[in-house]
Amino acid sequence: MNKFISILFAALVMVGCQGETAKEEDKKAEAKAQVSESAAKAESEAKAESEVGTQSEESKAATSEEHQSHDGHSHAAETKMASGEKYQEVEPLFECEEPVVIEFFAYHCPHCYNLEPEAEKWRDKNGGKVKFLSIPTTLGHDQLGSMLLVHHAAKKLGVLEKTQHALFERFHKEKKLFSSPDDAAAFLAEQGADKEQALAALKDEAFMNKSISADYEMLMKYKISSVPQVLVNHRYLTNITAAGGHDKVFELVDELLEMPHSCAKK
Repeated sequence: MNKFISILFAALVMVGCQGETAKEEDKKAEAKAQVSESAAKAESEAKAESEVGTQSEESKAATSEEHQSHDGHSHAAETKMASGEKYQEVEPLFECEEPVVIEFFAYHCPHCYNLEPEAEKWRDKNGGKVKFLSIPTTLGHDQLGSMLLVHHAAKKLGVLEKTQHALFERFHKEKKLFSSPDDAAAFLAEQGADKEQALAALKDEAFMNKSISADYEMLMKYKISSVPQVLVNHRYLTNITAAGGHDKVFELVDELLEMPHSCAKK
């Protein structure tokens, strides 16, 4: 996992959304081949360390169904519920001491970007009453690793809610990733963090290992191969299509919070 974390910033930064000359693209293609090989090896080690096993054949198949969005960036198609069902009941695999809503998403996913305003409104309304967890994934796109690192640094620094919105905007509107840890630290400072503390957080491998591994374990155990998905109290899983639209997701979340579950109520 240590190698994987290190690769996230060493991988292809500020790519995919920014124009390059043919010469620069050739250099990047060569670098990508080298980084991808190292990343694959590191991710394999990370999987062994987290002891969550390899991805199931079913999950692999779903992941391979990624398609291109209107802006040219790939994202995964949503997991389909049975016809007419608004949610899927799953076996709770983690304990919870309070009601919790977990959003699985990717910053480059346009559906996740469109859902974010609804998530923000719901978080503002329910802050302090229901725990909300944001679990990001790159869906295997290593060049987006810097977004993941900034997300986890923001979580450590206590500025995640503001940063999450800004990260979506940076990717979808500004068409940017990050060129260096210093660039990322400056961005976090704009969200209210101290720049030096932000830089230290970005380089804190022990924290990054623990935080990213915990998210990875949850993604794998719940077999999340497409985004966005919203899990309520570790028991009820839904998505935009099942709920009936972006504006219906968190209305359904409120209903699911009233369903039987094993999380203690405040």
